Amino acid sequence: MRKNVCIFGLILFMISVIPLLLMVREVVTSWTIDLRYTIEQAYTEQGFPTTINVQEIDINGRLIEIVEEPTGKKASLTSWDSDEGVEAGDIVKIHLLVDGQDVTQADEIWLSNREKGGSYFSWLDILTVNDKIAIVQRLTDDDAAMDDRRWKIIWIDEKGKITEDEISYQERGDNPLAVQLIKVSGTSLVAMGYYSDILMGYPSIFFPVLYPVGTGLVGIALCSMAFRRRKKHLK
Repeated sequence: MRKNVCIFGLILFMISVIPLLLMVREVVTSWTIDLRYTIEQAYTEQGFPTTINVQEIDINGRLIEIVEEPTGKKASLTSWDSDEGVEAGDIVKIHLLVDGQDVTQADEIWLSNREKGGSYFSWLDILTVNDKIAIVQRLTDDDAAMDDRRWKIIWIDEKGKITEDEISYQERGDNPLAVQLIKVSGTSLVAMGYYSDILMGYPSIFFPVLYPVGTGLVGIALCSMAFRRRKKHLK
């Protein structure tokens, strides 16, 4: 009987330990980033931080310009467009200039005609990260599968040095800070985690309360009980 209790406890613990570790890693990563970095949207409208909706902005003495190059193409209608009855936006190539210097390859984005969110909503935003500036741009269109999505982040440090990172959804675990910037900028389109999306679903009684938290705790309790009984029996 004691052996069966221990085996059952081990089974419960083993099926719970991986999702529990994944959940803990997500929470610890979020806590660590929040502790180390102050991340804010650089553009404000009516006193509130929001997605960039102008074509030039001065941040910490750096003039950042967004120059649109027409492509003659129209974007696909999104569900938001359909809901609001607006026409599809233009597809343009975006040139990003810092103090008059083009700092990255021009990539396409879909402009929005909706009244909410601004023209660049979900495609482009400018953030401040401690003493640095980060320009976040989504590189894949709205129809791309989540596994195929990519972003770039142009960094401008306090001395004006400019660097660029490229992040993919599948390899996002290599750069948790970039994931946080993508989330804050609203360019992720859908919620995503730093390493996995285990905490992104809507919580219910079954997950994560019953599984994996409940099953994990019961598993530990059963194993502990079996161990104590065995120790008492040996005495």
